[in-house]
Amino acid sequence: MFRKLKELRALNAFAKKQSVGMQRKLMLYWVSMILVVFAAVIFLLSIAGAFSRDDEQLHEVMELHLNNTREHLSDHLDHLTAQSLNLSKELSREIEGVLVQEGISLREVNDDPERLLKLQEAMYPLLSTTLQTANCNGAYGILDATTNTSLDAADHSRSGIHLRYSNLSASSPVTPTVVYFRGIPDIAWKKDLELHNRWNLEFDTDQIPGCRDLMDTPLDRPAERYFWSRRIDLKDTWESALLLCVPIVGSDGTVYGICGVELSALYFQFSYPTTEGQFGSAVTMLAPVEDGRLLLSDGLVGSVNGTYLDSQETLTIHQGRYYNEYDTGSGKYIGLHQTLPISRGETEDTVWAAAILIPQESYAAYTADIQQTWVLAALGLLLGLLALSFFLSRRFVRPITDSLKRFQQEETLEQGMSSGISEVDELAEFLNARARNQRLEQGELPPNIAELFDQFVARKDLLTEAERNILRYYIDGHEISEIPDLAFISMSTVRKHNRSIYEKLGVASRDELMLYIDLLRRCGRLQELF
Repeated sequence: MFRKLKELRALNAFAKKQSVGMQRKLMLYWVSMILVVFAAVIFLLSIAGAFSRDDEQLHEVMELHLNNTREHLSDHLDHLTAQSLNLSKELSREIEGVLVQEGISLREVNDDPERLLKLQEAMYPLLSTTLQTANCNGAYGILDATTNTSLDAADHSRSGIHLRYSNLSASSPVTPTVVYFRGIPDIAWKKDLELHNRWNLEFDTDQIPGCRDLMDTPLDRPAERYFWSRRIDLKDTWESALLLCVPIVGSDGTVYGICGVELSALYFQFSYPTTEGQFGSAVTMLAPVEDGRLLLSDGLVGSVNGTYLDSQETLTIHQGRYYNEYDTGSGKYIGLHQTLPISRGETEDTVWAAAILIPQESYAAYTADIQQTWVLAALGLLLGLLALSFFLSRRFVRPITDSLKRFQQEETLEQGMSSGISEVDELAEFLNARARNQRLEQGELPPNIAELFDQFVARKDLLTEAERNILRYYIDGHEISEIPDLAFISMSTVRKHNRSIYEKLGVASRDELMLYIDLLRRCGRLQELF
């Protein structure tokens, strides 16, 4: 292992010594800068909440939906409460009128089917009107009396009437059929009503928690004490419902019984359908909240189309920043809930809540699509930036590399030609000047000077033999005064030859002639004059 590490260190040290191309270095620089900028943008977007925008949007949508639903539920239940309180008042007057007419108290009605029938006949029109005018699926009235006190169930069996709708439908415009669920059947026959297939003569008050206590407590007025029951199973049926229990109070404070309306689970489903949205199917519910749990089995749940929610489940609530999580143990939902005060009296310690929930998997699928879009957009941006860095590095480096190739091939930038990069142009000018100096030092003349020299050398053929001899003396370094003695001619003849030499070689003076001779000597071309 140590040996491997040593080899890797040696390889790394070797790599550091190797030169790296300018384009590769520039590319790495661009990529590093782009990655830093990209990371900074992602960080700023994260701080700004761009990636949690879906949660905020969900919160806004669900909060608005919940507020509307809570307001609608509150109005719905308040209207039912007001109608039930009015029903209690009207029933109290009718019952008291019958009792006064008969000259008896309510207790004396026990074991007297005829008088119970009179009382129920007086109650029926009020219950029927309430059912037809209230936004509910049932209306009932229970008297604190029974047909037969000798029966074992007499202590919790009470006479009364319960009218219900039988053919509830979410889409059918047909008026629902009223059925006779509890009560003396004579009334159903007289009113041409169908008996419910699970009809019973009397109510089992044990099925309505708090009913017995409400009947046994003297009150001045019904509004002092009433409540909504938790969801109960209607005896001998597959149906369940909430019952609003309002006491029927006589003028002397005697409680004659209880009355109210019914909200069945089926009716609630039709009244509060699933709301389809971009985040999933939103379900409405009205349920008690206890110890951080939402008790669906004791409340009502709207339509659950598009979800796997079971209305018998208990949801554990986990508070969140934007929404809450509701865990059933087998599935999870997200949403919001708000308390809704709907009871007074026996169950006033029960905290009811209106809630809006959607399946967590629906929201997860939605956010996954959004996240995928973000990832693809970020990846596209990154690839675009990398491609831009590659393009810019090539565009920047290419004139440099082209110039370097010219320098390597001993080519220089022509006069007036520019690479577009001032430093490269300055380098080219420097190298050109240096090359010119080197050529001069090596005897190489610039093209225009070389042409003059070529012409000068070519014109030497115009000279006579005598003139060539005079020129040779000048080349050898003799002065004009020495030439007459060396050539055995007079000075005037020398001057005559000089004028002819100047004219034929194209020079104006002896100094210009000597300049040409000196330059040809330095260029190594002096022998061409011989």
